[in-house]
Order: sequence, then structure tokens, then C-alpha cells
Amino acid sequence: MGRAAWTLQPLYVVTEVVVGLQASRDYSFVDSTVSDLGNTSCRTIRGDVLCSPWHATMNVAFIWFGVTLALGALLLGSRILPGRVGTAAVVTWCVSGLGSVGVGLVPVNENGGLHGLVALPVFLAQPTALVLTALSLWATRPGLARATLAAAALSAIGVLGFAALLAGDGSTALGGFERLALWPGYVWVGVIAMLSRRRTAD
Repeated sequence: MGRAAWTLQPLYVVTEVVVGLQASRDYSFVDSTVSDLGNTSCRTIRGDVLCSPWHATMNVAFIWFGVTLALGALLLGSRILPGRVGTAAVVTWCVSGLGSVGVGLVPVNENGGLHGLVALPVFLAQPTALVLTALSLWATRPGLARATLAAAALSAIGVLGFAALLAGDGSTALGGFERLALWPGYVWVGVIAMLSRRRTAD
């Protein structure tokens, strides 16, 4: 069950794209935030009218993929990520998953402050969990560990860019950097799960 939970994590990206394609014309995958896909009503951001007719689907996805990210960490990550660093990685993946659940429960247009508070751990946890996962795998699977570090670097660049834009006017590329921060983690746990299955079969 844990392997399945992680193997299916990349479907989060697919879900986000499908929901985003149903959003209003002003919505942009490069400039608009992921959270705006969960808006329960239209709102105007810097002159753009952002409406997400499939907001319920997105908010359920935030919750579902958050729960399964944490579940996969507990059931699979705890088995394939050795040592104390592996345990720390499992805990950090769980933090990210719980943050995603909070994002789905508190849409940004209903309570922006609380939404930001529950979303923050996701951005801190994703690159950290990838780094810890890589360090845990280094002794047994160095090739996978190096690839995981590359995914962590992409995620970290996304987090830094997203934070810098939030501190500024956030007028361009905000959504692009946010996706760079988050998508590598969702995709990469799926890769790890599939490769762990192959190794077990061997």
C-alpha cells in the first residue's frame, strides 16, 4: 500500500494541470499560484480575474495527495530509507503531506493568513525531504541518491524564487517558481517507489 501511495504521487501534477485548464482565461500556470485553483469563488489579483470551476477537485486533491504522501512515507519510506537520516526524511515527508492537507482544508480566498501558515511547511519540507532522502540512500544506491539531490536542487531553486517574488511585487513567474518548488517532490517519490519495486523484484 505504501508503494502504491508513492507511485501514484505524480498524478498530483496531472490533476493540477487538468484543473488549471478549466480555470478562467486570466489564470496562468506561469504567473498564477497553485492555491488559486482551490479558490471557492472568483477573486481579482493584480487585475486578473481568477476563477476555478473545479476548485472542489483541486482541494480534494490537495488533501488526498497529502494523506497518501505521508502514508507512503510511513509504510514505504520507513522500509527503504535506512538510518536516522532516513527516519528524518520520513518525518519531513509527513510534514509536507500534512501541510498539503491543510492547504486543501483552508482555501486561500477564505482565509489567506491561515492558508499561508499551513502552506509554509510544504515549501520548507519538500526540498529538505529530498535532501534527507538522498543522504539516506547514498551508501546503498549512490546513483539514485545523486539524482535525488538534483531533484532537491530544482525544488530549492523554486522555493527561493517563489519567496523572492512574494517579497517583491510577485507580478511574473510566481506560479512557475511555485511549481518548480513542489512538482519535483511529487514526481520523485513516484520514481523512488518504482525503483524500489524493481530492486525488490531483482
